[in-house]
Amino acid sequence: MNCKIPSWITTFKTTARSAMCVSLLLLQPDVSHAEAVVKERKVLVIGIDGCRPDALRKATAPELAGLAEKGAFSYTTQNLPLRLVDVETSSGPGWASMLCGAFPDKHGWLDDVRRRRFNGNNPHFFARLKAHNEKLKTASIIVWRPIMNMVTAADVNESFVDDKGVEDRALDVLGTLNPDAMFIHLDAVDHAGHHSGFSAENPEYLGAIEAVDGRVGRIIAAIRKRPTFVKEDWLFIVSSDHGGWGNGHNSHRNVVPDIRRVFLIVSGDTAMRGEIEGQTYIIDVAATALVHMGVKLDPAWNLDGIPAGLKGFPSPAVSRPNEPAATELIRVKK
Repeated sequence: MNCKIPSWITTFKTTARSAMCVSLLLLQPDVSHAEAVVKERKVLVIGIDGCRPDALRKATAPELAGLAEKGAFSYTTQNLPLRLVDVETSSGPGWASMLCGAFPDKHGWLDDVRRRRFNGNNPHFFARLKAHNEKLKTASIIVWRPIMNMVTAADVNESFVDDKGVEDRALDVLGTLNPDAMFIHLDAVDHAGHHSGFSAENPEYLGAIEAVDGRVGRIIAAIRKRPTFVKEDWLFIVSSDHGGWGNGHNSHRNVVPDIRRVFLIVSGDTAMRGEIEGQTYIIDVAATALVHMGVKLDPAWNLDGIPAGLKGFPSPAVSRPNEPAATELIRVKK
């Protein structure tokens, strides 16, 4: 029997097939969009020499405060573990620890006079980045010249007499080199502390912090004005090598809290928001920078640092291995 299919049934099938096709298309991943949102990761580490966290919070420093507000922060970060009683709380051990991710008993730089032997067993994090991808561009721009001695894998490794020189060169490098990782060292805060006192009550010291804050703001503004910035994923990490007490930053057995205590700011799209729980150390800077850049931390490197302040990573423990909690610090009267 030859039955004619009603036209309304044919129309219904055609409409249903069309709707199904549209639904399937909507369920397909937008490959072009997925590729567009993959950004090129970059990192800027800023070291502010001799900056106490209590003074930083008291100073008028809107740029640094803004980074902390939009990212992760700790104002109880420590520069050295209490177990290393024979290591100076000075610039060499501090910067070496921050930039290689290990404490002085591993990297060998124990003080700034007799034992300045950076052994290279735990290299500057630039070397780890270059081993991961030799095409990555790196730049170290500093005031305190001995930092240059540990930098072995940089496209730019330069020192200047003052913070203005560092700022000017950093702005130039951002426009000419297209760096993937930068370390910038600013020294004026430490100079002010040595000259008139490391104290949140010292106007000269606070003024130096405020001047550095302006330089940080101009450098970050230059990054955000880059024509490629929308395609980049920058992580900004800011910390210090040591605090200070009186006119210096060394103490017997390294127990003065205002010398050991610094700060850590981790800011960017990959950073968590709010105060970092647990105990952070300056060694966490290198580990955090490496992980942001896609480098897997190898246990064979024997790093002391861990990723801190990044989304998807647990907070550091209150008491890290072989180190008591910071709350157990011995208090020394001023």
